[in-house]
Parts: sequence; structure tokens; C-alpha cells
Amino acid sequence: MTESAVVITGFIVLAVAIVLAVVTTHLRRRSWATLGETVRYLTRTRLARIVAVAVWAWLGWHFLAR
Repeated sequence: MTESAVVITGFIVLAVAIVLAVVTTHLRRRSWATLGETVRYLTRTRLARIVAVAVWAWLGWHFLAR
């Protein structure tokens, strides 16, 4: 497997995991926080939002720009 195939496979696995997490949270609404609530909680400060965007940009540049 080439390096790009491994990265693409990793992103697919991550996307499937996120979809499963979203479906699970909607089915068990009372016991788990939804993905939106979790992201909102983690990015409630300006510094956290800047760090989240920087990490997202770094990941995109290093794994998708090649």
C-alpha cells in the first residue's frame, strides 16, 4: 500500500467512526452528548477555536496537499 492510500484509508475510517458516533448519540440522546454539543463545548473560547482551526489546517496541509 502506498502512503497516500494509507492516509485516505485512515480518513475513511475516521469518517465512518464519526458517522457511527453521530448515529449513536441520536439514538441515545439522554445519556450521551451529541457531536455538535461536544464541539461547541471544546471550542467555547476564542483560543480553543484558533487552535482547532490551526490543527485542522496543519492536518490538511500535511496529509492532503501531497
